[in-house]
Amino acid sequence: MYGADGRPWHSWRVLILPYIGEEAVYAEYKFNEPWDGPNNRKLAEKMPRMYQFHAYRDKPGNTIANYLAVVGDETVWPGHADITYHDIRDGTSQTVLFVENEGLNIHWMEPRDLTFKEMDFTLGSPRGLNAPYKSVGVAMVDGSLRSFNKIQPNALRALLTIDGGEPLLEGTEANDWEIMLDGRKRELKE
Repeated sequence: MYGADGRPWHSWRVLILPYIGEEAVYAEYKFNEPWDGPNNRKLAEKMPRMYQFHAYRDKPGNTIANYLAVVGDETVWPGHADITYHDIRDGTSQTVLFVENEGLNIHWMEPRDLTFKEMDFTLGSPRGLNAPYKSVGVAMVDGSLRSFNKIQPNALRALLTIDGGEPLLEGTEANDWEIMLDGRKRELKE
């Protein structure tokens, strides 16, 4: 969401607060100032726990979001344009909505996410998909969750676009990814 100066002021993570049981934080947030304005800055410590890895939820004072969108013209998050399910020609079960990230250190209220043009498509990169777990998870547009042990950069790139028509998992073995039923039960990296 853009402010009067034409710059991004508010994140999707703030906009969905009423839908994830965080109505009180949403009511305190002021949309007439940027995310880091005088009032909103006071809300930094009120980050919803669901925005951080389950493995980190016992660490007090964390304000870094671990679940990000990948933004860009080719993705579900094109910026100023609106898209519908009909625009996702690659299929909602074959298109990524959110990714796990550890390394970009994006504040949960900051209107910034991974950018498609600048991200690293190598699994495990702090400038891409990275997690403290042995596998990295993504949420698909259809609501399903997948975890990847490994994935080729071209296959990951294909999963992030909405109508590229690329083969979904070309160059990736069937045992490299799986449907994830409960991400909280994944093993941590050693």
